[in-house]
Amino acid sequence: MKLQVLRYFIAVAEERSITRASEVLHVTQPTLSRQLRELEREVGCALFTRDARGIRLTDDGWFLLNRAREIVDLTDRTERELASGRAELSGTVALGCTESQGFHALADYMGAFLVQHPQVRFDLHTGYTDTIEEHIQSGVIDLALLISNVDTSEYRYVTLPQADRWGVLVRRDSALAERGFVRLGDIAAEPLILPRRAQAMGNIMNWFGPHRPDLRVVATYSLLSNAVLLVEHGVGVAVCMDGAIGVRGSERCVFVPLEPARTQQSILAWRRGRVLGPAAAAFIEMVSA
Repeated sequence: MKLQVLRYFIAVAEERSITRASEVLHVTQPTLSRQLRELEREVGCALFTRDARGIRLTDDGWFLLNRAREIVDLTDRTERELASGRAELSGTVALGCTESQGFHALADYMGAFLVQHPQVRFDLHTGYTDTIEEHIQSGVIDLALLISNVDTSEYRYVTLPQADRWGVLVRRDSALAERGFVRLGDIAAEPLILPRRAQAMGNIMNWFGPHRPDLRVVATYSLLSNAVLLVEHGVGVAVCMDGAIGVRGSERCVFVPLEPARTQQSILAWRRGRVLGPAAAAFIEMVSA
């Protein structure tokens, strides 16, 4: 697949019209139509359906669109980073972020770095851990803010100073909200909303020990945003880390820490053996100092 054809494909997918895409790209409609037909022949499947309302993507088309955006973005970023090596430090640092307290420290580092290198830009990708790890492996992002319970065998990393504390998010009118802390036995009979990620789920289940057979898990979540709404609507109590609350807070909910305390550090990680651009390498050097 040629990079220019992928750019054509992205434009048509976003405009949902060959006519509008040809105007944006300054390419004739026949040329654009021919390139798309050749792309479909090359990948061996239909990428578009056509009806009275215009052009729509097939399932295969949506898959290719996501990958094409990643490929084009990575190519453009590589070109900028190579050019930046011949001038004042510039370029983009693609940074993947999970919900954690570590972002407070990271934000301070980013601010200080931009004072020294105002031509650099940070491109933030927020998501749950599995997605962020996929992106760092594929090269879509340079660095990742992760929780230290991930497998670090394929990463180099710097440990950040802040730690996340585990607890429960409850409605403000709950009896649990009045407590300074809760023990696992205090919430074992509650309808629970737990993280969907297998490792986190497994750890939490092990914490409950003898209470585990009696637990009632009513929902799971990837990011806390929807879990907060479930707590607000009285569906259950969410087991989570306090760093995620800063991303999606709620006046109707209260975070109550677990006792004994369970904490996890945040790390800034990058893939072993990957050659990073000058901006990302300089940022790592600052954080590691």
